[in-house]
Amino acid sequence: MNYELLGKHIRKRRKEKGYTLEQLAEKLDVSTTFIGQIERAKGIPSLETLVKIANILEISTDCLLFGDLCTKSGHDYFVKKVEELTATFSSEEKELLLNNIEIINKFRNNAK
Repeated sequence: MNYELLGKHIRKRRKEKGYTLEQLAEKLDVSTTFIGQIERAKGIPSLETLVKIANILEISTDCLLFGDLCTKSGHDYFVKKVEELTATFSSEEKELLLNNIEIINKFRNNAK
């Protein structure tokens, strides 16, 4: 695991959410020093702490561990965008969308 990237992703998301080190540490009930160490890859969070950090920062642990999943080309972005765009769809509209995706998939498979 690349703890330097993890720390950078945590710092970036913390700043995006507008949290100071102190605020994040308080929410986690840990020291500011420990959060700083995690962000500088001098400290390693437990799995429990990592999940808590992700929940507080409203981001998946995948995005913290593998930041490329949070980009517009990543899975999380795609899923969230589809959920956003289809939030008001009726059951029939969702079924139609799935049928269209299946048609496109069959077309791609036949083209290979």
